[in-house]
Amino acid sequence: MKKIISVLIAISLLTTTGCKKFVDGYDESPNSPSAVTPQLLLSNAQVAYFSTMNGQLSRQSAILTQQVVGLEFQAKDVNDYQIDENTNGNEWDVIYTNGLVNLKQLYTQAGTKNPYYQGISRVLTAMFLGTASDLWGDIPNREAVNGLEGTVNPAYDKQEEVIKDIQLYLNEAITLLSKAEAENAILPSNDDLIFAGDVAAWKATASVLKARYYNRLSKRDAGGSADNALTALADAYAAGFTSNAANCNANFGTNSNEYNQWYAYTQVDRRGYIRMGSMVTDTLNAMNDPRLDFYAQPDDSGNYTGSDVDEGNTTVSDIGTYLAKQNASFPLVSYAEAKFIESEAKLRKSDAAGAASAFNDAVKASIQQVTSANADTNYVAAYANETATSISLEKIMWQKYLSLFGQIETYNDWRRTNIPKLKANANANDPIVPRRLPTVLDERLYNSKAPKITDIRLPVWWDN
Repeated sequence: MKKIISVLIAISLLTTTGCKKFVDGYDESPNSPSAVTPQLLLSNAQVAYFSTMNGQLSRQSAILTQQVVGLEFQAKDVNDYQIDENTNGNEWDVIYTNGLVNLKQLYTQAGTKNPYYQGISRVLTAMFLGTASDLWGDIPNREAVNGLEGTVNPAYDKQEEVIKDIQLYLNEAITLLSKAEAENAILPSNDDLIFAGDVAAWKATASVLKARYYNRLSKRDAGGSADNALTALADAYAAGFTSNAANCNANFGTNSNEYNQWYAYTQVDRRGYIRMGSMVTDTLNAMNDPRLDFYAQPDDSGNYTGSDVDEGNTTVSDIGTYLAKQNASFPLVSYAEAKFIESEAKLRKSDAAGAASAFNDAVKASIQQVTSANADTNYVAAYANETATSISLEKIMWQKYLSLFGQIETYNDWRRTNIPKLKANANANDPIVPRRLPTVLDERLYNSKAPKITDIRLPVWWDN
């Protein structure tokens, strides 16, 4: 695994995230125009994205979908649905200040003489925007990302338009990344903490992201979203996204400023605040699933156990090494996810045989990704052997829920499909599982164009 280089970036991981700061050491600030380089901007933006996807928003999504339970302090607040304008201000700031602002500067500074840097910046821009819009709905985009310099109060774009723009960013990225190497004045290398400058891998990832955001519209346009997702996946497979070796991962190191944030939170800074949820442990125990040894640690009795959302059991299993290890990589876009999208899209298009085949591939890919070993024949026969007559949306989404453990995508999928069926926390003041995040405090106070959304039960556009 690549070691994360130290970069100076203003991501202050506060007590709301409870994680080690894993970025420091460069002599020059990326916000200094006289010192900034494309290499530094790229590394900064990627570290910001690692923080976004592997930090508080990841833990929060896992709590809301009951993969894990929050038992103490901030984690218990999320578990009790006490999510307000103060909860995720830091995450919002990282997305915009350290992510999108740096990416805009990278795209501009790289210019037409460096299409590879421009292309990677567009993929990452789409990733940041997608995450923000999935969680907050309408968000600043055109004025914030490509608008006039110094825009103090960027307008909020409708989520429908943001998703269209995401597709445009990804299309542009694929075009830029398809240019000849000789057309670049400088080439990305170790400053690219994900693929070390492998532009073919970035192109393939862009196509899977296109499929993800087409599939996101399953409630809005069931048939069209399926057709578009399958076309994008065909492009991804043709570009080489055909196994776990193609996965787009956040990478971490063994120094304290490089830790995987699930490890930093659950094993170092906030031990005991989060433990396993019974939704995952009960299901995987019943299946004799090999991923359970990696997702969870044995409890004091040597068993793998979890707490119900409103039980508050502090003696159940801690988070396992798949997420909570110093240098555990964290999936951002995976082959298993691509195959689950394919399965779901084909089922919507009445191709049950194709859906079953893609599902079987997805499950086997997940087992290999998590355990580094192939699923045994008994497991495959029981859980990765679907046919046209046995496959169902319930099976697809349940296995995807188990496979994308700890990822924000599980929260997005639950909102689209209501699978798995979640039991709301009866101890919450308002016992309804939240379907969005509220407008953050700084936006309410300082952006006159920000919507003042406080109701976390209000669905985002694609969830309607």
